Amino acid sequence: MSQRLQELRTRIAAIDAEILRLAADRLKIVQQVGAVKREEGVAVRSFAAEAEVLERFRRLAGEYGLDEHFAEKLALQLISVSVRLQEDELSERTVLAKRILIVGGAGKMGRWLARFFANQGHQVVTFDRKGAVDEFETADALEPAVQQADVVLIATPLVEGKLVLQEILSQQPAALVVDIFSLKSHVLELLQTSAANGLRVASVHPLFGPNVQTLSGRVIVVCDCGNASAAAEAEALFRETALAITRLSVAEHDEYMQYVLGLSHLASILFFTTLHESGRGFNDLVRTASTTFYKQARAAAEVARENPYLYYEIQHLNRHSAELFDLLNRSLAKLQAAVLSDDPATFVALMAAGRDYFPETLPAELG
Repeated sequence: MSQRLQELRTRIAAIDAEILRLAADRLKIVQQVGAVKREEGVAVRSFAAEAEVLERFRRLAGEYGLDEHFAEKLALQLISVSVRLQEDELSERTVLAKRILIVGGAGKMGRWLARFFANQGHQVVTFDRKGAVDEFETADALEPAVQQADVVLIATPLVEGKLVLQEILSQQPAALVVDIFSLKSHVLELLQTSAANGLRVASVHPLFGPNVQTLSGRVIVVCDCGNASAAAEAEALFRETALAITRLSVAEHDEYMQYVLGLSHLASILFFTTLHESGRGFNDLVRTASTTFYKQARAAAEVARENPYLYYEIQHLNRHSAELFDLLNRSLAKLQAAVLSDDPATFVALMAAGRDYFPETLPAELG
């Protein structure tokens, strides 16, 4: 290696050290910001502040001759680390520690919930007929575990979950019983009847997966099944976190999910099904791929790699799916007519309606 090359690399190393020192200084200030937020009762995550940071990085990138996409990715990394740091320093829980039984604790979401509640200071017990979860106490039988628990959370697959929920509720447990099913149609009557009969029943839906890195900006839906105090207890389990909590009645839940889950999944499934039916392979199409194609392809590829049986259940079990397909067919017919018309007015109106529907800036995905 020449002396000149060595000198240049030494200068780069010094700059790298300065970058990390400045990042550490930035995070110290982030901690101070977090402390002020806690004192003033302000949410950890501010989408408006994030938009300002992103815009500032893009502007400075232009001034320094840097690629805007590089600057944006760097900004998102700093935002993500900052959010996680402030989440970790949230004030201590004010709810009392409980004995929480996670039924289906060996699954991915069951394990996430077990770690989440353990970190919150609760005593976690798992039960799963598929096997034990090493890092947590494991119950050998369901019935005594339910009787000993303060809270029972059901984190099993959808169809299996209905049977498990029936089995638990048939014991007339004193514990708060909460499912985390992504759909409620198949257990709606069971939940409402149990609540009407005086059982402490509620239903929640974490709208994120087990690989989530930060809870800020994430939503958990808490559903009232007819026992308001039980729903309030379920909400309290998640209140001292950065999660955004949305309250719905259990009857409303799947109406929202037909769009939030059903339509979102269908758009990607329709995309890759159409591509497959076209007879043109992906490697053939990418030779002429646009930025928009890649964006849609990434979303569709993620869906294609998910559990097909779960995604079938999300479509099949929702009692609003037929309504969604009716609306989807009407929308597609309207779009087809607009595209085939020689007058662009209808198509332009559709695009304008879409532009007006969404906010100017959508929240960034932090992982």
